[in-house]
Amino acid sequence: MKLQEIRDIVTEPHAKKFRVELEDGTTKVVRLWNAGSCIAIMNKGKKIHGHELTSWYDHYDTWKSLCEVTKKQTDLFRLFNKRANDAVRMLNESGLWGDIKNSIEYYLSLSEDKQRELVNDIHEDSYEKFYKQTWSDGKYSWVHGYQVFESFAAKRCWKSIAWNKWSRATRSEEVANAIKNKTNYHKRWNNGYDNSLTLTFDKDDAMGWYSEEYVGCGNGHYYLLFDATHAIFYEDD
Repeated sequence: MKLQEIRDIVTEPHAKKFRVELEDGTTKVVRLWNAGSCIAIMNKGKKIHGHELTSWYDHYDTWKSLCEVTKKQTDLFRLFNKRANDAVRMLNESGLWGDIKNSIEYYLSLSEDKQRELVNDIHEDSYEKFYKQTWSDGKYSWVHGYQVFESFAAKRCWKSIAWNKWSRATRSEEVANAIKNKTNYHKRWNNGYDNSLTLTFDKDDAMGWYSEEYVGCGNGHYYLLFDATHAIFYEDD
């Protein structure tokens, strides 16, 4: 980008967050403000100290685009991370889906800029920028269970188990005990859908599924069970 292009975007005299897209396709978040005589950029890791934006130090000539990070974008990012942290807590307690838990923990270990890049890619174009990048040579090839990450970014994420009201307490306790004792479990019932819940445990894997299929149809909504009471959307069929 040229300095004048940046000046046209950064017009406020107080620091705001901007997302920079670089020529290699990666992104980063910087704080910029218009100091009148120059465009200023906040020093890394600082809240009140910055310096004049220059091409020789900040390499803005390698910037492909620049856009302000809005409150909505920040809220979506915070919601995504809250759901990711909640998921790790659930999976740590239940012991289910170890490979998916490892992927979420890896995401949470990334820098904020890298985390925001992933979340932004999902929101902008989940198929092209995220799903395709989970293939063997993609930048998100470390992801196991890409559907879980897409669910973190969705309007609704968690699903409660729709037990019949009269059996809810008993069935919930059964599932909790099966998880605690690592005992295989399967239950089918009807509550507006043909519902089913399955837990399987073997030497290497602990997995749980919950489904709501249209009555007599064999198609419907499918979820991964994260603990005795929470499931996360996986796919529709």
